[in-house]
Amino acid sequence: MKLNEINKLSSSVRLALTMGAVATAGIATTAQAQNADSGDKKSQNLETIVVTGSNIRRVDMETANPVLTIDHAAIEKSGKVTLGDLIQQLPAMAGNATNPNVNNGGGTGASTISLRGLGTQRSLLLINGHRIPFQLQDLNIIPASAVERIEVLMDGSSAVYGSDAVAGVVNIITRTNYQGAEFGMDYGITDRDDGQRKAVHAMFGQSTDRGSILLGINYNKTEAVDTANRAYSHDALYKYNTGYIVHGGSSRTPNGAINLPKSLIASQFGGCAGIPGNGNRVIRKDGAAGSSLSDYRCYNGQKDAFNYQAVGNYDQTPSERTGLFALGSYKLTDNVEAFMEVFHNKTVSRQQFAPVPLDAFQDNLFIPTNQYYNPFKSLGQAFGNDPNTPGVQYNEFKTRLTTLGPRQGNFSTTHDLATAGLKGSFADTSWTWFADASYGKITQHQSNDNYINYSRLTSNFACTQLSCDPINIFNIYDPNTIKLLQSAKTSYNNSPANYQMKSAEAGVSSSSLFALPAGDVGFAGGVSYRKEYVDSKADAQLNSIITRDGAGNIASIACSGPGSICTANTQGGYNVKEVYAELLVPLLKDMPFVHSLNLTLGDRYSKYSNFGSTNNWKAAIEFKPIEDLLLRATVSKVFRAPSVTDLFAGPTADSATATDRCGSASVASNPACQGYTFTNTGTSQTNGIVNGSVYSNGAFGTKINLQPEHGKSFDYGFVYDPNWLPGFSVSADYYRIVLTDLIVSGAGIAQTILDSCFASTAAAPSITCQLITRNTSGSDVGQIKYIYESSFNAGTLVTSGADLNLHYRLPETPFGNFTANFQTTYIQRYDITTSGETQGFAGHFDRTYGNLVRWRALAGLDWNLGAFNANWTARYIGRGRVGYACSPGASAAAGDAAGADGCYPHPENAILPFGSYTYHNISFGYNIEPINTMVQVGIDNVGDRQPPILYQQNVANANTDVNTYDTIGRFFWGKITIKF
Repeated sequence: MKLNEINKLSSSVRLALTMGAVATAGIATTAQAQNADSGDKKSQNLETIVVTGSNIRRVDMETANPVLTIDHAAIEKSGKVTLGDLIQQLPAMAGNATNPNVNNGGGTGASTISLRGLGTQRSLLLINGHRIPFQLQDLNIIPASAVERIEVLMDGSSAVYGSDAVAGVVNIITRTNYQGAEFGMDYGITDRDDGQRKAVHAMFGQSTDRGSILLGINYNKTEAVDTANRAYSHDALYKYNTGYIVHGGSSRTPNGAINLPKSLIASQFGGCAGIPGNGNRVIRKDGAAGSSLSDYRCYNGQKDAFNYQAVGNYDQTPSERTGLFALGSYKLTDNVEAFMEVFHNKTVSRQQFAPVPLDAFQDNLFIPTNQYYNPFKSLGQAFGNDPNTPGVQYNEFKTRLTTLGPRQGNFSTTHDLATAGLKGSFADTSWTWFADASYGKITQHQSNDNYINYSRLTSNFACTQLSCDPINIFNIYDPNTIKLLQSAKTSYNNSPANYQMKSAEAGVSSSSLFALPAGDVGFAGGVSYRKEYVDSKADAQLNSIITRDGAGNIASIACSGPGSICTANTQGGYNVKEVYAELLVPLLKDMPFVHSLNLTLGDRYSKYSNFGSTNNWKAAIEFKPIEDLLLRATVSKVFRAPSVTDLFAGPTADSATATDRCGSASVASNPACQGYTFTNTGTSQTNGIVNGSVYSNGAFGTKINLQPEHGKSFDYGFVYDPNWLPGFSVSADYYRIVLTDLIVSGAGIAQTILDSCFASTAAAPSITCQLITRNTSGSDVGQIKYIYESSFNAGTLVTSGADLNLHYRLPETPFGNFTANFQTTYIQRYDITTSGETQGFAGHFDRTYGNLVRWRALAGLDWNLGAFNANWTARYIGRGRVGYACSPGASAAAGDAAGADGCYPHPENAILPFGSYTYHNISFGYNIEPINTMVQVGIDNVGDRQPPILYQQNVANANTDVNTYDTIGRFFWGKITIKF
């Protein structure tokens, strides 16, 4: 046998072994296939493919792009019903991607992606290479049974995919050429007998030499897990810098939290000195009528706060999904093929919170001095916003309307995705082409139940005598008060919120544009057009109404309902036209110490209807000194355009948790704090108003010109597939991403706004300072009135780290076949600089940016012997910290202090460390071959690990990070799949 034939045979054997390893991998493997290079034009004998990260068709699966693959076998063995549960376990996922465990700030049942901790809007989702904007992003709408594999590109790729592909891309590739039918059923439940899961699916496929069609239907339903049913989440826990832990909660408590001037607190209630969290407030005594001063005492924040966790919140939100899909292709001629992909999914879900909190300032209520039941009339005290003089505020009054029952947000969300087009080749050449059009739409109905319409009670709040039926809001358990509250109880129904995307694309590709001594030059190019549009209508009763004082300043933003759910219409859109090209240039081949050397160049030009144009490029090197070792490096320019909601969203209320760094004598000279002499009570919820920049400019006069963010992405790594150890592969990559003009947007950015303003100077004030308004009168003078959480550009972000992936398919043994996998990601750096102040978030959990612990890992071991198989996976989440060291003068550094009382009186307790976590999942399967039926059983979170306590002042849900950790505990499941 000739030498080149031996080489070809050896290479083919290794290719077969490696592909076999991929097919039997555990939870995830690196994309593995040997380079098809050999002494002759072997590439002509192998089918070319497109690997995520490039539009060029080529033989190689190992390229300059660091791609992780999860194959169909791994999806089946995981026992996951939805893709969100599977993909969010990957170590490269960090930050605060949403999932069904998110109650406050979630509730829609969606699961999203956040690669490198850079967020959903910087992580692009594709289905069969077709773009899914983040508004449509929900991994749970794609049926797991229809997925062939998932490719995760962990590198910036704006040159290939345009906006949003900053951190990387998740490409879900569906099954093709399926022949037969499949039916499956799934059932699962926690060992505490809640969180029940049921699922069924059916799939039918037919393939011929002319085409194929695949039809499917899937249904799954997951029940709720109440916070009251888990020890870690039953109570609203707060940890103070003195070191002690308090079972606390909200100051919106049923007995009231009533602010009075400090002089009256001193003269009537002894000053309330030394009482934690008092804030010049009193509370009605238990069982007292509340009609006289003797019925009240000093408010104690550590004893009187309302435990909202135990009265309705969820650790897992309930959801019910029904989906249909149709995938098909048909060869019109030998060189032209038509194809179509259609997905339809409806998700019904619910979020639930404690009963309505009443906040006189936020809800724009007024209780005059002479109101009939006002027990403080003898002291001349009124409460709330003066309706006759906008901008004038008296004392704050808060309570909790528990007699209305828990608040519920009910969602009905419909996703429709469709792509149709033509593709083909030019005769017998290497040239291929495609042209397609895509349509995506999300329609969401939302009802808010067990709320109240305050406009029905305006006269009752102002009533001064019994004849006009006054409301005794100072005692919500008074029978007449209950009757009045029930008469005003209502549900609010927002009109369907609609987002649409329409796109068209056409392109060509060739694996052999022309020949060079080292091989054929590859090329891909194309054009695309995309239009995005959003249109949502608020319930008329919730439409935000802005009132201004005599100076033209905003006095209040309110509606007929509670201020916490006031919102407004959103309408607007834009379009983008793009052209792109890529070139693969073989530079060297089959030389001493150079098995191959390739260069890839790419560029994409994008022209937006409202931002102008941008150009984004990439350059990548693939170097093989020997056949088994690939060295790779990529440098690319990336960008992210503002979304339609960043731009056009109307004002929506947000109870943002944030620390106001003003309020201490040591920072009185700071321009952000001058003139305010209040006492800072630490971390608390503030009245945030989330809105897009266009609305903010018109209504608030902020003059924010929101623009795209830009940056560069660097990746360096290697892949080693040793010839001397068949079945083994190792890859490692180092990444670095630098972004400028960051787009800061969405709910929860209040802390970023406060920190950015605080760090600026009088000579160079931050744009964020204009987003903060404070009370100028009343007992709460100086306290934050509103934070306009408007989208804006500010600062830079630098993040870097490394990925390591190991895969080994062991030689066959008498005891079965074993495959081991290990992957890990390390975040070396995650630094954000605003107003000249840099904060390092690597190794931290942060309210705004989520969980950025340095180490995450995933390990798996598969075994099969005949009809039997078993799988074990271990998911590791490293240790981290909450909070940041205090700077001199007892002021928190940028970000948060982990203690509920900020940085004082004990700044050494401002940082809260939390330990590492490892979750173990096991599954067992048996294939009943005579009836072609697979039976599987499994246990997730075998050790019943409960999540770390991060305390309620640092998080929005359940005392922990529900975006990252398992919140439900040990879970048992069973699954049966029948194939025909």
